[in-house]
Amino acid sequence: MPIYQTNEIYLREAIESVLKQSYSDFEFLIVNDSPKDESRLKQIVASYNDDRIIWIPCQINSGIAIASNIGINCSKGSFIAMMDHDDICISTRFEEQVKFLTANPEFGFIGGQADGFYPDGSSVRLNYCTSSTIDDLQKSFFNGVPFLNPSIMFRKSALNILRYNSYYKVCADYDLFARLIFVQNIMATNLPEVILRYRFHDANTSLNQCLLGEKETNEIQRWILQHDKILSKFVM
Repeated sequence: MPIYQTNEIYLREAIESVLKQSYSDFEFLIVNDSPKDESRLKQIVASYNDDRIIWIPCQINSGIAIASNIGINCSKGSFIAMMDHDDICISTRFEEQVKFLTANPEFGFIGGQADGFYPDGSSVRLNYCTSSTIDDLQKSFFNGVPFLNPSIMFRKSALNILRYNSYYKVCADYDLFARLIFVQNIMATNLPEVILRYRFHDANTSLNQCLLGEKETNEIQRWILQHDKILSKFVM
């Protein structure tokens, strides 16, 4: 879980949702990407006094893609669950995802559904595709991002040497999913159950981010079409 200048209330909610998982055998890597805020954030994290927490400080702020890669590189488990510093895991998230990946070795990663919630208490269901074939999965890349990054659990062997590309400031996750699926032919899907509560607030819905996200999405989709000549016949 990369963190950066995180609001204390949000951070505590995120941490507690991980520590209270029904599946309890894990290491919890927290990568601090805001070295100038090291003292405050480290004190918050240390207050939990849980041996599963591993604190990883960054010397410079490098962005969420590089911070995520640092966490992946330091991980020791066979499965890697991604998490944002201001979201909330449903208590059975890890249990359900580990169960699925264990029972379905042909799948390289698994996401799930989410409830998006706002500061005023309102919420909206965020629905993601549940693909059963590689063709359906590939076509879903042109109907929006088919996975919610903080809901993802990767099989470490499926990732292999692939990592998030820091060139992309908004869509590094979309790019990684595309490379896994269109280059490595990795199969993936989403659980039909809600496994995450995704927090909406000003910091993640700015106009600049939306415009940059659109630009990066178009760039990644052009790459997909150039790479996959068969798929291009269906979507152009």
